[in-house]
Amino acid sequence: MCFAAILGAVGASATTASTISTVATVGSTMIQMGAQQKQAEAQKKAEDRQAKQIEIDREVGKVQAMQNQNARVQEYISSEKSNMAVFSASGVDVDSASIQAFQEANAVTVGEDLNAIAFQADYQSRTRTVEAGLARERGANALSAGYANMMGTALSGIYNIASIMPASTPTIKPITTYPSMQVK
Repeated sequence: MCFAAILGAVGASATTASTISTVATVGSTMIQMGAQQKQAEAQKKAEDRQAKQIEIDREVGKVQAMQNQNARVQEYISSEKSNMAVFSASGVDVDSASIQAFQEANAVTVGEDLNAIAFQADYQSRTRTVEAGLARERGANALSAGYANMMGTALSGIYNIASIMPASTPTIKPITTYPSMQVK
């Protein structure tokens, strides 16, 4: 690191420069690790919020599909009443086979429409369920990647600290002579 060189240039002792460089390296490593953790957690929260919104949209889609089905049934009933009124006013026998076939064909069409609405709603619901799961998975992956980045930062910091610190020498001197024991 250049901390030691800068401090040495301004007159600090090598030990002081090394200590300040070590403290600065530890501090910057911890700050960087904290930032990586916060970023990973924020990304996970964002993905979880998106997943929740997708689930809400899925439920809204189900309600809208039921409303569309109900509206289609109401439209059918209204059309059926209108047709019967027109037929009756025109003097057509509403119990004739042709009118019965017409009514049955309309009922089949309505049934097909209701099935199509239900199929589309189910498809969209399943798609949103998958999308929500993928969003949660992206969040979990972002959190794991953030933790892995933190570990990489920690290891880099350890390496940097090890390269700053001077090689230590033993401070305990070996005993070369032993005091003699005298009995008095």
